[in-house]
Amino acid sequence: MSGMDYFGSGTNQEIDDRGSVLPGYVPYLSLVFKLTATLVNMLLVGWVVYTIKTTRNLHRPHNIFVANLLTSGILYTLSGTLLSGAMMIGYQLGVEFFISCDPWKLRTLPFYVSITSFVIIAADKVIAVTSPFKYNRTMTPRVVTAIVGGAWLLAIIPTAYAFIDGGDGVNEVPEYGTCSFDGKGYAQLVFIIMIPTFVASILTMILNIYLAMKAYQVHKQIEKETKLSGHNSQSDNLAALKKKQHRIRQNRKPIITLLVVISGYIFIALFFIPVQVLGRLLIDSQIYQDLMDYVVSPNMELVLQFYSVLVYGLYFKQVREPMMKRLRRLLRINKFNSVAPQP
Repeated sequence: MSGMDYFGSGTNQEIDDRGSVLPGYVPYLSLVFKLTATLVNMLLVGWVVYTIKTTRNLHRPHNIFVANLLTSGILYTLSGTLLSGAMMIGYQLGVEFFISCDPWKLRTLPFYVSITSFVIIAADKVIAVTSPFKYNRTMTPRVVTAIVGGAWLLAIIPTAYAFIDGGDGVNEVPEYGTCSFDGKGYAQLVFIIMIPTFVASILTMILNIYLAMKAYQVHKQIEKETKLSGHNSQSDNLAALKKKQHRIRQNRKPIITLLVVISGYIFIALFFIPVQVLGRLLIDSQIYQDLMDYVVSPNMELVLQFYSVLVYGLYFKQVREPMMKRLRRLLRINKFNSVAPQP
């Protein structure tokens, strides 16, 4: 999920007839980074999704929603890399406008699925904690499939709007495999990408804060009930509260994981946007402007994708342990095959 890169660059400045002032090898370095980072992200996402699919005790709504989040995220970054690479290769071959900016709008589909998935994951944990019995009866595999499918179907609406609204204010920058925008294009960026990203992030944070407050309230109620009952563990009310607390603890790790991902996104955005805006105002250097516009900003989505899959793959213990188990098993098989005597 990246609200900073819709058509590939967050700028209203075009490369003029003289071209970019950056050295000629910079576009190649940017393309190599895109390809390498995309490959690494694909391998990590594939590893996490495969682990969730093949591990029976991970077949839970939360993990299915996480797999959908990571899948939509890698589709977003992969499509961007393919379009950017095709545009840059076409430019080097002399076909300056080999790909227009219209295909970039297709990336609105996986983008919206990604930001919707964050809200779905947070809402899923709220329902699991506050209404566990209703949750277990309701969240059947069919319902989970319908939720995932619904997220993709709803994402078609803003994608269609991006095409219907036209391409005014969007200009190809084939040398760097991206698009710049101004006027109507920038307004479209704000309306279709930035505002929904902000709303989804805030809503996800609110749901997580609500769960944190719920956990604190249950903890205080247990303390109060323990004092009133004289440490009598047979108190029905105390037993019910401890069940609530146990349920919250069971869901604590997924909640914290989601909070870490969202907080990281917000921190990166809060750090990157002022650097870009203030740098544009304070640093009177065309090299800096071109570097931020055509290299740093378009590649930021790859960093965010890597961050999210790293958190879910390594920080989330329930997924990390079976991932490592499969890796060790694969290494043992390869080692055995390499030392096995040949007939």
